[in-house]
Amino acid sequence: MQGAVAVGEYSVPISVILSVLGLLVGIGLVVSLALTMGLSSYRYLKATQRSQVRSDVQNELLSRAFAPEPKWDEWVPTLSKTEQSVATELLAEYLRELDGSEADSLKQLGVALGIPDEARADLERGHTFVRLQALTWLIRLDDPDPYYAASYEPTTQAERAAVARLLFQTGQLDTPAAGVELLLDGATTEFSVFGQDTLYRLAREAPDAMFALAANRYEAWSDALLAQVLLVHGQLGTGIRTADVSWLTSNLEGDDEGVRAAAASALGSFGWRPELRDSRFLSRATADSSPRVRGAVYEMLGSWGDQEAVTILLYALVSEEDPRALVRGTNALVQRQDQIGRSGPAILGAAWEWSSEHASYDSVARGHTGATQG
Repeated sequence: MQGAVAVGEYSVPISVILSVLGLLVGIGLVVSLALTMGLSSYRYLKATQRSQVRSDVQNELLSRAFAPEPKWDEWVPTLSKTEQSVATELLAEYLRELDGSEADSLKQLGVALGIPDEARADLERGHTFVRLQALTWLIRLDDPDPYYAASYEPTTQAERAAVARLLFQTGQLDTPAAGVELLLDGATTEFSVFGQDTLYRLAREAPDAMFALAANRYEAWSDALLAQVLLVHGQLGTGIRTADVSWLTSNLEGDDEGVRAAAASALGSFGWRPELRDSRFLSRATADSSPRVRGAVYEMLGSWGDQEAVTILLYALVSEEDPRALVRGTNALVQRQDQIGRSGPAILGAAWEWSSEHASYDSVARGHTGATQG
């Protein structure tokens, strides 16, 4: 029979099947719409409820935070679940903004809300995101005890960064070098901003250990992670006293421009090293194919600041065609203008005038700020 489908011993017209399918689809759409509207209404009511209680909770929280005896243990049990949730949100906001005695008082509110106990449970049973949230709370509360009490070991790079920050911040590391080891153990990809900030804080306390570890492991790292580590080294100044900088110079000639630029930044503190004064090495560096890298090399030479480096920088800028790299170079050179006399204005023209004007403005602004603060 045309226009029919055999179902067992029966033939069902296609029009009937299509009608049934249309009915089912229609029912499904109605149910979906009803669920969507119901969920939206529920969320709206919850948001309205939270908005209504937020002001009261906030006022009470702040008044207690600045009181001699906040008595959090008496206040928290009087709060509904919604009010406790709002109090937890407010606590997170204020702990990011306050420090000192006010922050210490608020940390006790975290204990009264049961956050440390929840964090311990989340470390033991939660997935990665939940564990990171738990560690973040312990960092806010300066409380490593739940971490030690939990049967938990960090398994991801982000978790190791959080644990390293928690232990460093609470003085639980045997040495800062141990924190560097924990943070970089098994690391292959780049850190978040939080992880990089933690790396810098640890490296600042143990620059030589950081430098030695990077020299031994950098070849196993991704370009993004290597660039982050190099940029951290660039912020450590003259705190590194190691003898071998060959791994830094090798990265200045690598394939990735981000790594080369970061290596130049790191080498800014090593101008006193004789091996960096090789004319062939500096010629290759100032002739890099990437304007980004050349700009970083110009800043490196400006950081070195001796007459030879300043002269090399000046002559490199004469043939620089990229506007951004040229300005980065003149910004570095203008800080050393007493070493070049009238050569800069005469040779570099508008770029020199731009950098010189901004340097003068910055000097005046800093002087005005200093006078105001004084």
